Amino acid sequence: MTDVQSRDEERERRYLAETVRLLTIELERLSASIDKSVRTVDEHKQYMWDNLRDMDFAEKANFRESVNMSVVLGEHAMMTRKRIEKLLESPYFARVDFHRHGEPDTGTHYIGVHNLSDPETQEIVIHDWRAPVSSLYYDFETGEAHFEAPQGAVHGEITGKRQYKISGGRLEYMFDSSLSIGDDVLQRELSRSADEKMRNIVATIQREQNAVIRNETAQVLILQGVAGSGKTSIALHRVAFLLYRFKDTLSSDNVMILSPNKVFGDYIANVLPELGEEQIAEIDFDKIAGRFLAKVTGYQTFSEQVVDLLDRIDEAAAERMRFKATPEFVTRLDEWITARSHDGFAPAEITQNRTRLSAEWVADTFAELRDLPVFTRLDGVAGRAVQLLKQQVVDRGGKWTAADTAGVRKQVRAMFGDKDAFALYRAFYTDDPARRGLFTPLGRKKIEYADVFPLIYTMIKTARQDSYSHIRHLLVDEMQDYSPIQYAVVRELFSCKMTILGDSNQSVNPFSSSSLSTIHSIFPEADCLELCKSYRSTTEITGFAQHISRNDKLIPIERHGPRPQVIACANQQDQEVQILTLVKRHSHSDHQSLGVICKTVAEAKTLHETLSQAGVELTFLDYDSTAFAGGVVITSAHIAKGLEFDTVIVPHVDEENYANEMDKSMLYIACTRAMHELHLTHHGPVSRYLEFAKTPESRTDAETVEILDRAADVQVG
Repeated sequence: MTDVQSRDEERERRYLAETVRLLTIELERLSASIDKSVRTVDEHKQYMWDNLRDMDFAEKANFRESVNMSVVLGEHAMMTRKRIEKLLESPYFARVDFHRHGEPDTGTHYIGVHNLSDPETQEIVIHDWRAPVSSLYYDFETGEAHFEAPQGAVHGEITGKRQYKISGGRLEYMFDSSLSIGDDVLQRELSRSADEKMRNIVATIQREQNAVIRNETAQVLILQGVAGSGKTSIALHRVAFLLYRFKDTLSSDNVMILSPNKVFGDYIANVLPELGEEQIAEIDFDKIAGRFLAKVTGYQTFSEQVVDLLDRIDEAAAERMRFKATPEFVTRLDEWITARSHDGFAPAEITQNRTRLSAEWVADTFAELRDLPVFTRLDGVAGRAVQLLKQQVVDRGGKWTAADTAGVRKQVRAMFGDKDAFALYRAFYTDDPARRGLFTPLGRKKIEYADVFPLIYTMIKTARQDSYSHIRHLLVDEMQDYSPIQYAVVRELFSCKMTILGDSNQSVNPFSSSSLSTIHSIFPEADCLELCKSYRSTTEITGFAQHISRNDKLIPIERHGPRPQVIACANQQDQEVQILTLVKRHSHSDHQSLGVICKTVAEAKTLHETLSQAGVELTFLDYDSTAFAGGVVITSAHIAKGLEFDTVIVPHVDEENYANEMDKSMLYIACTRAMHELHLTHHGPVSRYLEFAKTPESRTDAETVEILDRAADVQVG
């Protein structure tokens, strides 16, 4: 090491030591503040208890206000203390040296998860990764650069960039990076074992990801990201950025995530708290369905639909799904509801308790309420009619009863051909011969999942509903699994900004999935962005998955590991032995997490019992699971979406089990969960989607020629 390097490293260690000292002082101050708040609250409570009888109303109010203020100050100090504790572990991860045009000196800016200022000088010691100046680190190489400050654009020159790994407050390594975020740090991070929960990625955010995070202007942002591109993590970092940028007008209470399932919600639960923000509320489409249909009808859930399709594809049911999964269907249903709301009303005279209102009055009143949904209009007509008729009855000395009110409402409702939204929705199919047969209930009181959100949309468009008006930003994950009618429902319930993300290559139900362009047709005002770099898997795993489902836009990060294995087994018993061997080998490796990912939950349940009986400790995740667990996990491809594991085993990859397009989607999803190692097992002929992976010895000459021709057309990235 040269003298210059030695002096430079010594300066860095001194700066780190001084930063740790400041953090320690701040931690002690906050702890003292929390203790003081607790004492103040206790003292005030005791005083009120002792003197309650002698205190007047004003004194009691002042004491309550004082207690509340102490509680607020204490809670704020506790939240700040958590941030300081996190900074003490790793105060910062980067530094950027920036010489502003027109200024004599170069500024040195250290970047961490949170901001820290010297209490004596008020000088910023660590810049929050979301601060305007921090964008220099993510967006520029050395040389000319600029960032957007509150007072406008600041131009200058980056003269140096440096990256650090600090753990336990100690410097492990550092190096200079003249380009974007250095491959060394990125490779080290990507080579790590998977954690039990998704972690923040502030130290390795790439330029294209930063553009998504810091987009402040989009009313709706649609993000298409390839498998392993970090889209969910980026969306959560985007939420953290928006909460920081608009902290005076936006809080975590105003943000909600529409997530695919509770396991995934638990898996991502740590990211925002790690970034110093409170957890945000979650909702899913099942919860929305329950809210609207609980008292209306039973219904098939999305998971039940997927299970049925994986068991057997009913072509008639598939046709009904396709019909209801297009933007044109939303338009047709919308137009029909509008027409029916107008043409289905036949005004008639109202007679109750020897009083009457003419059909003309009814028609005029209905017309006055034209801006309301039809059933709300009917209720409005009935309400006005009750007021007028009741007044007439009272004026002549009569008595108006609840039965009279009910009678008026019944008469008004009888003027409209459909008694409720469900009846109106059914009429949509019986009214047009071309649509007959496209509504097929699963029983007397149960509808198909394909009808759930068309019915909810009909309910929303025909009667005033409570919306999520307090939500100002909605995050929608796994966008490809939701149909246009579901997005139409979301648009009605959430009149706020949105970030919508997913991957069209990872659709669970190909009969009702949505592409980026389809979703854009529902939100024409949206900004559309794509993330094409894949960071999760090794080059070998990414290449393997590309053979299953080709994505020409995918660009793999260069990180190597073992080639995926497709293991042919003699029989089912041999396959179980092979899986047990792989699990045992994993337990002796440096890797932490292992996912055994089956095509269906039923398949996973059976294998879970077998592995458990053999002494393997593992967690079984099904549709009722609410939490993600580390270690060895067994589940289905559908539930595994969005998760990642160091090693993945995909059992039963035979031709019978993975035979159609839906099966292929499940196989692709399962394989792309793997970070470092991928193993697939089968007995019997291997799936047609894995023909490319056959060993040369097991191929016929014709198969070899076909594989070589296909391989010539397949290039990763």
